Amino acid sequence: MGSFKGRTGIMGGTFNPVHIAHISMAEAAYRQAGLDKVVFMPSKNPPHKQDINIIPEKHREAMIKLAISGVPYFEYSDFEFAREGITYSATTLGLLCKMHPENRYYFIMGGDSFFQIESWYKPEKIMESAVLLVISRNGSDKEQMSMYAGILKEKYNATVKFVDMPYMDISSSSIRKLISSGGNAAGYLPYKVWEYIKENRCYI
Repeated sequence: MGSFKGRTGIMGGTFNPVHIAHISMAEAAYRQAGLDKVVFMPSKNPPHKQDINIIPEKHREAMIKLAISGVPYFEYSDFEFAREGITYSATTLGLLCKMHPENRYYFIMGGDSFFQIESWYKPEKIMESAVLLVISRNGSDKEQMSMYAGILKEKYNATVKFVDMPYMDISSSSIRKLISSGGNAAGYLPYKVWEYIKENRCYI
C-alpha cells in the first residue's frame, strides 16, 4: 500500500472472480470523486460469505492484477490476505488510518451494501475512518439513498458521497454458474481474466 498523501479509494470484495462491473465501479469512483488512486483489496475470509466456495487467494490475486494492469491509478493490495481469521472492513480501515493518517480513505460500495451497513461489524468505525462512496445505478435509487445518508450523518456523523454509473446486471456468482455449466463468460470479464480462468480451469 503506497503511503503518499492522497485521496485513496478502497475497493473491497471477494473478487471471485473480478469482473467488468468491478472495474467500471472503480473507474467511476476515481473520476467522479477526484481520487488519486483506487486500491483493489480482496477479502480473505469475509464474514458474510462463509458458506461460499471461494477459490484460492493466488488465483484471485492473479486475476485482479491482470484486470487492472496498465491502469496507473489502480493498485492491488494483499493487506487483508496477509491477516489471519475473518477480515472485517472496520478493522481494515482502522489499521489503514493508523498506518497512513496522511491519506483520506473512501470506501467504495454498492447500494445493496450501503443499506446493510448498520448490520456490519462496528459500522461506526467504518464511517469514522472513511467517506462512504456509494454507487448509484441510473440514479433510480438516489432519493432513498439520500434519505438514508441523512440518517447515517445524524447517527454516526458519516460522510456519504454518491457516484453515478449505468446499471450492469453482472455478479460473480452468476459468472461462476455460467462457467461451471460450460458457458462462455467472455462478455462479463476483462479479456486477460477470462483467458486466465480458461487456462487454469477455475470454477469448472
